[in-house]
Amino acid sequence: MGFARARRGDLEGYRRLALEAARRAQTSFTLYHLGLALPPREGVVALEEALQRAQSPKDQGLLALVLARTKRRLGRLREALAHAALARLKAPGAFTTLEWAWLTLLAEEEPPLPDLLREVEPLALEPGPGLRVAFLQGGRLLREGPTRALLREWAGEGYLLRLAEPVAEALAEALGPGWLAEGKDHLVFLGEWGALKEALPRVPVEVLEISRGEPSLEIVFLRLFGREVPKEPSP
Repeated sequence: MGFARARRGDLEGYRRLALEAARRAQTSFTLYHLGLALPPREGVVALEEALQRAQSPKDQGLLALVLARTKRRLGRLREALAHAALARLKAPGAFTTLEWAWLTLLAEEEPPLPDLLREVEPLALEPGPGLRVAFLQGGRLLREGPTRALLREWAGEGYLLRLAEPVAEALAEALGPGWLAEGKDHLVFLGEWGALKEALPRVPVEVLEISRGEPSLEIVFLRLFGREVPKEPSP
């Protein structure tokens, strides 16, 4: 009933119900609603208590996710990131992974951006309506659209080469444009099959396997920005 009031815009009614429910019995459920009903600075205390009382991993994950979002709104980014990591552990899924990735960027924590792209890529590639990706640089939108279409448009046709030796990074540097390392013993060639056949004699190590596949979001990122993560301009 409280959520129904909140959806209708009756936040004051929702708050009254949440306060009354928490007064009668302080459980993880009532404290969860109390935390949502109160302003963030007051609600975060109730949410932390609710997390302490939660028993199931699913409930712990939900409460940790709500705490991550609440503390993000309060600017407590490192605490929020810790809760997002807990939410991801207890209740893995799209929302927990995206919140963790977003907070990792905001808190300027490891892993670096290409590694984050690798983490969230499976979510962007899941089938379903409305799944889109956007590339931004310096606050400017470069391109946005359906994920798979953008991967093909920006990175083109891709081939993965498995090498007999772990020298992919050095080879990508030596071979030049169109070549990128993916791990220690895999090279990615961005181009058509005919161009790859012409380029293969320049690969100085044995190629064990060649397979065709869609380029990853990391490959697209590197294609757009180069090997270094773009830095913000100095103030």
